[in-house]
Amino acid sequence: MNILITGGAGFIGTHLRGKLKEDGHSIRILDNLLSQVHGNDPDLDFGNSEFIRGDVRDLNIVKDAVVGIDIVFHLAAETGVGQSQYEIERYISTNTYGTAVVLQAAVNAGVKHFLVTSSRAVYGEGVHLCPGCGERFVPKSRSSEDMDRGDWEIKCPGCDSVAQAQFMGENDPMSPISIYGLTKVQQEQLAAQVRQVYPMPVTNLRLFNVFGPGQSLSNPYVGVLGTFFRRITSGNGIDIYEDGQMRRDFVYVGDVAEALRLAAGNEKVFNQTLNVGTGKYVTLEEAGMEMFRLLGVKPQIDFSGKFRLGDIHHAVGDIEQISKKLGYVPPTTFADGLSKFVEWAKTETPVILPIDTQAEDLLRGNNLLRQARG
Repeated sequence: MNILITGGAGFIGTHLRGKLKEDGHSIRILDNLLSQVHGNDPDLDFGNSEFIRGDVRDLNIVKDAVVGIDIVFHLAAETGVGQSQYEIERYISTNTYGTAVVLQAAVNAGVKHFLVTSSRAVYGEGVHLCPGCGERFVPKSRSSEDMDRGDWEIKCPGCDSVAQAQFMGENDPMSPISIYGLTKVQQEQLAAQVRQVYPMPVTNLRLFNVFGPGQSLSNPYVGVLGTFFRRITSGNGIDIYEDGQMRRDFVYVGDVAEALRLAAGNEKVFNQTLNVGTGKYVTLEEAGMEMFRLLGVKPQIDFSGKFRLGDIHHAVGDIEQISKKLGYVPPTTFADGLSKFVEWAKTETPVILPIDTQAEDLLRGNNLLRQARG
């Protein structure tokens, strides 16, 4: 088949491209080579894939990109919760409007399957269960007042007991707590509306915390593992926000690319929404400790009580649906995936550490990065 990958020069797109080429598909890439991700003068090798440099918000360019295309993987997006909170126009413009442009062009071109890479951010804090009174509820974002006191847990609105975060399932309500999360909801809603009017089937794939070789080491707004690596290899300890016990479903990029490959043109997932994760979690403290171990450095971890408004406390995916429909069982453990990431990152040009300080200064200046008292 002829396949277009928007954002195909990026982290996930590069791995997906390799999988699809193995299957004999013809690949076309549309990417604007954003400097925040690729640097100012990227030297990228697309092999025998066709490359178009352009922005998904440019309808004329997108129209040309979808000519003769059977399947569209729409990966192009601004990512990162923190930055989205103060660059609202940029995120809405690229993620929401850009998706509308690509959908319009795809419909007009007669594309046979449109796949959107969404995010676990659509769930917000997700469904919680109160062990005291048994109430199930979807909380709003944690209040800044509670977090200013260092009170990180979500409480039951009925009895004020600490509630337990449940695994996030596709039928759970969408309740985003960041601009980034909102844009991913809007992407899904646009795709759902289009499929009701036109015969083009769509699939929403909600990715959890994707990591592995090839992720940007120079973008301080995405990838906590990249931040850990930069700090440790620069001879510094790591500062983990809140209390370090936030649970994350880290899914290896090669496994994500395989899930996307299995979904391409597959009628079993037409007009479906699927989580792409592992169904397992590690805490950020555990992730940091494993990074120190792999780098052979004595752990230096500070739990300073910093926190970012818009961050989700716990996020772990229920992957039952994708396992049933696609036979997807991610084989890569967090430890194995992190080992591959570290070995790759060691071969990259060292990144100047102040990028993290500059990012924190911007967040702090917009009152999005704060410090708990006490």
